Amino acid sequence: MTASSSKLPLCADVSRALAEDPIGTAPHWAEVTVLELDVRTWAQLRDFEHWTPEQQALFAQLRDKVEASGAGFGLLMSAPAQREQPLRVRHYTLAGNGYVRRDYASTWPQQAWARGLRDTLLEPANLRHWQPLSPPDGPDLHVCTHGSVDAACGKYGVPVHHALQQAGLRSWRTGHFGGHRFAATAVELPSGLWWAHLSPELAVRVARREVSPAEVRGHLRGYAGLPPRAQVLDREVLVRYGWDWLTAHRQAEVNGERVTLTYSWRGHVGRIEADVSVSHTLHLPGSSHHPERSDVPQYELSWLG
Repeated sequence: MTASSSKLPLCADVSRALAEDPIGTAPHWAEVTVLELDVRTWAQLRDFEHWTPEQQALFAQLRDKVEASGAGFGLLMSAPAQREQPLRVRHYTLAGNGYVRRDYASTWPQQAWARGLRDTLLEPANLRHWQPLSPPDGPDLHVCTHGSVDAACGKYGVPVHHALQQAGLRSWRTGHFGGHRFAATAVELPSGLWWAHLSPELAVRVARREVSPAEVRGHLRGYAGLPPRAQVLDREVLVRYGWDWLTAHRQAEVNGERVTLTYSWRGHVGRIEADVSVSHTLHLPGSSHHPERSDVPQYELSWLG
């Protein structure tokens, strides 16, 4: 960090000071691979200038997959409880009401992380060479603690991770996945919810569903199973009906500002429509280490029907 960058305010502090609403900032994922990697290995994966030809080819194929299908994928790096363990992966596929999880163990070193990505995201037939594991019940909170990427994630993410662990909840110290300015930020799986500006106490209450969705609406970045504008509508339905809404199978069509959310829930099939438009923009930093700012949209919703 340079002397000038050290004088900059943390991007998360600026976001909170300007009362940014984080909704619509979760990426839209069809599947997610979680690599269990020691913290020191995170930097190796992010060091794309020193990727091997095999690793470079892998990410070129993944880009081609996204362009061909339009379906995004997630990559999370989470530190295992014990260091220097063989490579393990957790693969999540979208099921409409969250994600279905499958776990796999190997005897390969963590440096074989590219194999984990290839076999889960590109060549699933290769998973026969892995040992399938029975995943535990309940949520996993992946908290960004990657302070070397952004100081805000180190300052705010580490205490949240510790609080979740001390409360007996499954929390993973996780590498950067986007959204420094939302620190402490977390990805909750298998629900697919993304969270922003969590405090240690609030993170525990959210994980245990000890707060209503209405109380934490300003902390929800969105549901990764839907595109950004549909996340805005989905949040309002969640606030209206409560946590049980997460059991609904839902998908959305977005046509300009018009969002049509179709669902199957409690034995009923229906649809909800709304216009989701940009109400205004905020001029916000994307990093705590660089002064550049960009315009970030803030959404408003108009119900139809």
